[in-house]
Amino acid sequence: KRMFSMFHETGIFIASCHHRFVLLAYNMVKSCELAKYPLAVISKLMSVYSKNGGCAYDIGCAFSTTLRNSSLGPQSEDLKLRMMVGAFHGHAHNRMCQLNWHP
Repeated sequence: KRMFSMFHETGIFIASCHHRFVLLAYNMVKSCELAKYPLAVISKLMSVYSKNGGCAYDIGCAFSTTLRNSSLGPQSEDLKLRMMVGAFHGHAHNRMCQLNWHP
């Protein structure tokens, strides 16, 4: 029991394509939902894919600021990475945000 106590997984963070195939999966360990998980996903996706990519995230509007202020910001701007939100984002947040960030 003690041996496995260091592996406190609190969830999983995944990235999938629009066909619903899982591209990346990260175990969330002891830290709940922090920005390091989506930043790790973005970093990997930017290293694999080319310009004009898009990433939909349920809080893409707020996360875009985190991304821009991170060390990945210049690279995401060079690659013209676009953050997006889902169709129901406006119901949970606000309508103008949905209009600005929905593809």
